[in-house]
Amino acid sequence: MPARLRDAWDIREVTYPANWLTLARLLLVLPTIYYLRRSNGRWPALICMAVALGTDALDGPLARYRGEVSRLGKILDPIADKLMIDATAVVLAQRRGFPWWITGLLLFRDAGILLAALLIYRRHAQISTAQLSGKATTVALTVAVLLYTADGERSGKPALYIALLPFSLSFWQYGRMFVRVMRRQDVPDAS
Repeated sequence: MPARLRDAWDIREVTYPANWLTLARLLLVLPTIYYLRRSNGRWPALICMAVALGTDALDGPLARYRGEVSRLGKILDPIADKLMIDATAVVLAQRRGFPWWITGLLLFRDAGILLAALLIYRRHAQISTAQLSGKATTVALTVAVLLYTADGERSGKPALYIALLPFSLSFWQYGRMFVRVMRRQDVPDAS
C-alpha cells in the first residue's frame, strides 16, 4: 500500500468514542429526513436533530480529552455536519417554507468547501481544520433549522437571516484560504 494512502488514517481510529459519536450523527441523518417528510414527524425529527447536536457538541472535546484527535474524525465531522444541515434544509424548503435560494447557496458553499478540501488534501496530503466562522455558521444554521422545524417561518426565518452573517464570512474566508493554499506550497494552520 502506498505510504500516502497508508498514512491517510489508522484503522484504530474507528474505535475512538469521539468517532462513534460522529458516526452516530451521520446515521441520524436518515431518520431525521424520514420524520421531516411525515406530516406528524416534527417532534421525532426534532429529537433526532437534538441528539445529533449533542453528538456534535461532545465529539471534539471528547477526542481532545482522550488524546484521540484523528484524521478520520477531521474528515467525518464536517461531512456529518454538512450532510445533516444540507439534507434538512432541502426537506424544509420542500415542506416548511425554508427559502430555496438559501438552500442553493448552502449546497453550493458546502460542495465548494468539500471539493476544495479534497484538492488541498491531494496537493498537500494534509487536512485543513475548520475556520472559526465555519463553526459559527454550523451553530447558527443548526439553530435556524431547529427553529424552522419546530415553528416554521415565524421564528425560523429571523434565525436564518442572522445565520447568513457568519455564513457569508465563512464563504469569503474559505475561498480566500483555498486560493492562498493553492498558490503556495504550504498549508496554513486553519484552526
